[in-house]
This record gives sequence, C-alpha cells and structure tokens, in this order.
Amino acid sequence: MDFHRCIGCRFCMAACPYGSRSFNFRDPRPFIKEQDPAFPTRSKGVVEKCNFCAERLAVGKQPACVEASGGALVFGDMDDPASEVREVLSKNFTIRRKQGLGTGPMVFYIV
Repeated sequence: MDFHRCIGCRFCMAACPYGSRSFNFRDPRPFIKEQDPAFPTRSKGVVEKCNFCAERLAVGKQPACVEASGGALVFGDMDDPASEVREVLSKNFTIRRKQGLGTGPMVFYIV
C-alpha cells in the first residue's frame, strides 16, 4: 500500500478481508509531536493501514509498537529457526485470523 499514491477511493477498504484499513478524514500532522523527516507524514483523504513500520525495518529497527510494548509484542523472522518469535510461537498456543481465505496471514495471536 502506497500512502502517497492513494487517491482516497476506498475500494481497498471494501476489499480488505481483515477490516484493517481506515480512511484518514483529518490531517494527522497537527497531532504529531515530532515529525521524522525520514518518513513523510500522510495527508488527509487517504486510506491507511499498518505496514509494520517498513521505514524502521529498512534501517534495522523494530516496529514502533514492538519497542513501546516492553516485550508484550514480538516481531521477527519466521524463516530463522533460532529467532525469538519462533521460540515464542513454539511455546504458546496461537491463532491466526481468517486463514481459510488463502492470504497466508503471518500475524499470530497468543491465546
């Protein structure tokens, strides 16, 4: 999803099987205390969804929600058998939303 190319038609909201997209009715800039020049802010009239902070991942950082969670959220490489996320998943019962749709969701919820 490219926030900066979005024309605000909201067809992607209707098509999203997870209901995870939202329309930005207000300009978010007045509510941002510190703007990061490495990641431009979005404008009013676009659809948004979590991209797991792709701009932070590109420079080797964790998503902001993982950093702020104090260990409650875990993010990592599922292809690495020695990663923390694989260890957590092997020790806990988890569910994934709407697997039957064939979209291959990789967000796991510990129950």
